[in-house]
Amino acid sequence: MKLFFFFLSFLVINCDDSNNLSLQETDKAAIDKLKTEIKNEAIASICSEDYTCDSVGIGAKPCGGFWEYIVYSNSIDVVSFLSDIETLNKMEKSYNEKYGTISDCSLAVQPSSVICVEGKCTAVYQ
Repeated sequence: MKLFFFFLSFLVINCDDSNNLSLQETDKAAIDKLKTEIKNEAIASICSEDYTCDSVGIGAKPCGGFWEYIVYSNSIDVVSFLSDIETLNKMEKSYNEKYGTISDCSLAVQPSSVICVEGKCTAVYQ
C-alpha cells in the first residue's frame, strides 16, 4: 500500500512539473516572438537625410541590464516600437523572477554612436 501512495505521489509531482515546464515554455515562446517582431521592425527601418538613427537596449538579464542593444531609425512608428520594447523588458524581467533564471552578469555594450550606412543604421563602438 505504501508503494502505491509513493507511486501516486510521484505521478502528481511529475504532472505538476510538466505543467510548469509547459507554462515556462509558453512564456518563453511569447517573449521570443515579441523579440523577433521587434528585431524585424528595427531591421526594416531605413535611414536617410529624413530618417535618423538611434539605439535602444532590449531584454532583461537576470543580473540586471539589457541583453543587447539594437539600432533603428525613426522611419518606423517609434512610440509603438519603444512601447513594445518596454513590454518585452517587463515580460522578461517577470519571467526571470518567476522561474529563477540565471545568466552571466556581463553588461551589454551600448554603441558610442549610430550612423547611417547605405540606408541602414549601423552601430559604432569606440
